[in-house]
Amino acid sequence: MTTALPVALLDLDGTLMDSASGIVAAVRAAYARIGVPAPTEAVMRSFAGPPITWSFTTHGVPADLLDEAVAGYGEHFGRDGVWDTRVFEGVPEALTALREAGVLLVVATAKPARWAVPICDAVGLSPLLDHVVGAPDDESETKGQIIGRALAWVRETRGDVPVRAVMLGDREHDVHGAADHGLPCLGALWGYGGEAELRAAGAVDVLASPADVPAAVLARVTG
Repeated sequence: MTTALPVALLDLDGTLMDSASGIVAAVRAAYARIGVPAPTEAVMRSFAGPPITWSFTTHGVPADLLDEAVAGYGEHFGRDGVWDTRVFEGVPEALTALREAGVLLVVATAKPARWAVPICDAVGLSPLLDHVVGAPDDESETKGQIIGRALAWVRETRGDVPVRAVMLGDREHDVHGAADHGLPCLGALWGYGGEAELRAAGAVDVLASPADVPAAVLARVTG
C-alpha cells in the first residue's frame, strides 16, 4: 500500500507574513489615482489576501476604472509596499517542524509571483519552503485556480503518488479555493479574516497561533 504524500498548502499574506501596512498604503494610492474615495482603514486591511481585482470591485471601484486602479496599486506596491512586511512570530518554527515531519510545503498565494518569490527570499522564508505559487501578473485567477496550479506542481515534481493535502489560510477565499479541490482548510486567526468569516466559509478548524499549526496540519495529512 502506497503511503500518501503529506502536503501543506500555505497562504502568504495574513498567514505566513503580516503585510497589511504595505498593502494599505498601495490601496490608498490606487484610490487617489482614480479619484474615488478610499474605504476605511479596516476595509483596506481586508485587501490583504484576496485577489486585488475582487477587492477593488467589491469596495467601490467601477468597472471602467478597475484597470487603472490595479495599475496604480501595482506601481506603488512594487516600489514600496512589497518590502513593508514581516514574518509572523512562530511561523519559521512551525514550518521547520512540518518539514522535519516530512510535509511538503507549498505557498499558494494571490500575490503575484513576481512579488511573492522575492519577498519570501528577502524575509528568509524560502529555505523553509518547497515551492511558491503566486498569481499571474494580471491577478486574474481565483484562489481555487492558484491552488490548482500548486497541486499540479506537486504532481509534476513528485510523480503519480497519492496526496493528502490541507490548506492553511486566513480568509474565506482560502477556504473556498481549497473546497474547489475537495481539500480541508485550517483557518489562521492571527491574520485578517477573523473567526466568523472562516467558520462561515467552512474552515474545518481555526487556529489561535502559528504554534498550533504543526499538530493541526499533521492531524490532517498523516495517519
